[in-house]
Amino acid sequence: MAKYSYSPIELQAVENHIIKYFGSIDKKLHVEECENLDLHLYVINPTKEKDYYTVITCGMGSYKMELPDDYKDDNYFDRIEMLIYLSPDWNMELAFSKPAGLIIGGSVTPVLGSIYDKWNYPIRIIKNLAQAPVNNDSYFIRGNIMDDERPFSSSTSDSGGILISPAYISEEGTECVLPDNEKVEFLQIMPITSDEIERAAYLNRDLIFHRLIFHNFIIYQDSYLYDYENIFDDGFLHLLDLYQNNIVQQSGEKGAFNHMAALLRWLMVHNMLNDNFTAKYIDEIEKVKNSPANIDLRLFIVDKLIGTLRYEILKEDIIDFIDSYFINNPEEDIKGQYYYDIEEYAVKYFEENNTDTEEMAGYEYVFMPYDENYCENISKIIDTYYKEWSSRQ
Repeated sequence: MAKYSYSPIELQAVENHIIKYFGSIDKKLHVEECENLDLHLYVINPTKEKDYYTVITCGMGSYKMELPDDYKDDNYFDRIEMLIYLSPDWNMELAFSKPAGLIIGGSVTPVLGSIYDKWNYPIRIIKNLAQAPVNNDSYFIRGNIMDDERPFSSSTSDSGGILISPAYISEEGTECVLPDNEKVEFLQIMPITSDEIERAAYLNRDLIFHRLIFHNFIIYQDSYLYDYENIFDDGFLHLLDLYQNNIVQQSGEKGAFNHMAALLRWLMVHNMLNDNFTAKYIDEIEKVKNSPANIDLRLFIVDKLIGTLRYEILKEDIIDFIDSYFINNPEEDIKGQYYYDIEEYAVKYFEENNTDTEEMAGYEYVFMPYDENYCENISKIIDTYYKEWSSRQ
């Protein structure tokens, strides 16, 4: 029998809270390897409103962690439960399976271990973290950063994690009140890469990580999305620049993605994206071609592409053109001709409308109204350069 467990009335309170704020529980799985806790993992399937899996612990909060004195009076909790979000196409059968093995020469040889590893590493993470406080007499609080230094799986670049208040949940949903008025806090595990951990040193605490800024809290299997070596434009860097120069309050966060969305639209309309991307996002591409007013590609870049444009989405015969015209790296002050063209267009726009201000200087492109007129005019600019480039090939 486990050393720590909820009483029946406490368990009911936690389950009711989960159902109310996170969704109906579709599956309950007991964590057999956990000796000190009566620990379960609850699975909440994707819905139309919440298009992702939620995997959430129940039982971790039966153990009261011993917090340092510095944290006891600072709105931190000694009881917590953890959760993680997985993409709607996650293979949940493999996520909760154990690799099969063959007995060869008296030892067990894993079969298809890497396939299991690809899908079950998030479950492994949440199981291990849920047991860590009680097993090691330690504690977790909101904002904790963990770094294993090596990727969790061959299918991901994530090597660490940060504990945050759950995304997509109201503030009151983050705290469950038990019958004796003690509280259990729910914290989300957001896996992060070593690059993101390094970047954290350059951001203020309100902006902590790349994916925090982009509100992308769901784990996807598209591991290339987290490869920082193959980006030709990174909206995060544009957005960070706006924050550091106190411009984002006037321009809005989405302004940092105006020019990227205009470029992606041009690529979609001209069938410049590879077959994998086209097959995956055929609905979005059809909207761009037939009813562009019904889709905001800035949000698409944020939500689906982790705020970046990468070579992996392109057809091979367009890559040289991208290199010659578009490549942007504000971090190293490398700007492609496209950047100067959109800035020149924006400056002219505001001058003609007598709406230019000092605060816009050098950042006019992020203040542009993102509408059909803007996208069509930027498309004409790209067309002009593409024709010139093609004639030189």
